[in-house]
Amino acid sequence: MEDLANNKKYSAILDASRKLFWKHGFRRVTIEEICREARTSKMTFYRFFPDKIELAKTVLDQYYTDSMVSFRKIIHENSTAAVKMQKMIEMKLEGSNDISNEFIQDFLFSKDATLSAYFAERLKDIYAEGMREFKNGQEAGWIRKDLNVEFLFNFSQKILPVITDDSMLKLFSSPQEMIREVSNLIIYGIAPKD
Repeated sequence: MEDLANNKKYSAILDASRKLFWKHGFRRVTIEEICREARTSKMTFYRFFPDKIELAKTVLDQYYTDSMVSFRKIIHENSTAAVKMQKMIEMKLEGSNDISNEFIQDFLFSKDATLSAYFAERLKDIYAEGMREFKNGQEAGWIRKDLNVEFLFNFSQKILPVITDDSMLKLFSSPQEMIREVSNLIIYGIAPKD
């Protein structure tokens, strides 16, 4: 079996796809545009991916894997809760750089049942791991013991339709600015940060 992690063409397709998906969303980007950006042929594309849906899943998997590695590193470092939370916000913002509203709409509310089901399943896995780590943080003492972790994670899921609403997005100069505001509100509330 071919080592895809070290294949330059495969990596170029993933990089180009992520760049284009983040900027224009999934639906609007064509395989031809991906190949042009990756400087590769459609034949090479189809050697690695049967279709754009499988490519999107791979891009999401790569993003989630990288994000979870960063999340675990932050969670397990020896620092205060405030420092860990600030680093998580920064990680979320870095991960969302260049994400357009089209991307958010296409992936969160995809009209493609396969992609939306896959996206929902991946989010479920991420939330489950996040909850486990936050509960471990409660046991370790860096997260409040009285915090209802399930509520926090369920609340963060319920807020997705609100933060993707056009009228809400218009209140901010970018989706990243809104992510920062929502994250700060959830983590720090409305009181000034110390």
